[in-house]
Amino acid sequence: MACGLFAASFGTWLTWLGSRPLDHNELAVAVSQLYPDKQVSHIDTDDPPSVFIIYGSPLSWSFASDLLMGDGGEYSLAGLGASFEQLPADSRPRVLAELRQRLQAAGWDHAEPVYSNAYECIPDDPRCDPASIPSNITVYAQRDDNVLEVHIYDDSTTPKMDFAMTRSTPSSAYPVGVVAFVLGTLSGWCLFGWASRRTEGRPPLTQGTAKLLFGVAVFLWWAPILLSAPLVLLHHLREPHFRWHPMWEWLGQPTLSLPFLCGCLMLALALGLAALPQRQPADQTLAHR
Repeated sequence: MACGLFAASFGTWLTWLGSRPLDHNELAVAVSQLYPDKQVSHIDTDDPPSVFIIYGSPLSWSFASDLLMGDGGEYSLAGLGASFEQLPADSRPRVLAELRQRLQAAGWDHAEPVYSNAYECIPDDPRCDPASIPSNITVYAQRDDNVLEVHIYDDSTTPKMDFAMTRSTPSSAYPVGVVAFVLGTLSGWCLFGWASRRTEGRPPLTQGTAKLLFGVAVFLWWAPILLSAPLVLLHHLREPHFRWHPMWEWLGQPTLSLPFLCGCLMLALALGLAALPQRQPADQTLAHR
């Protein structure tokens, strides 16, 4: 089953690579439709270099150490941003109500706003007063294949409102993911079934080594899945999403890519043991001669 999940993840990743690229002109039009009466303080004027980026750049071999050492979470969907000058703090309720009205008028489907603390403090610290922590507001919206995140900040050191535009999940990702899952599951079942039959009757050392390698590989593949999937599910339940997180994030990738690659190495060694030629017993007739 793990083979099917990783195959489906790879298949959906390929469909993302073929999705329509972001266009900074679309962001400029969307912002001007929502706030034609305001001057933006910043807006991206260049298109993203690729569909997915890590630390602002396309993925390349120079980022291999980042992926393997736990920074794979930085590999994410590219987006375009814009921001407005700061607004008076006491106008946040009015700004939020006005934003939702303008989104609806411009044809955006939007979800209920999400409130989050602007910062965290130590719970047992006497200076920590949870009631006094300012909150940030995020509104998610979608129109066609564009997903818009609007952030309203309650912090004098950051822009009062900013926008982030990304693409929605390609419609082809779902059928491709299902087909890739079925093919990956069947391929894994056939491959490791063949390996299991090949190791039958081998010396105990060969059988034991192959089984040990296979067991360690299964653990290294499933541990990230069992760790990441519940966390991503909890995140989805807490916040509205017009676009689900990519499938590989549910599998703990590429944040936990090192265990996955180590598991691949273990499986390759186990298959190598299974592929070794097996000594055939001498023919009994010839033995009597």
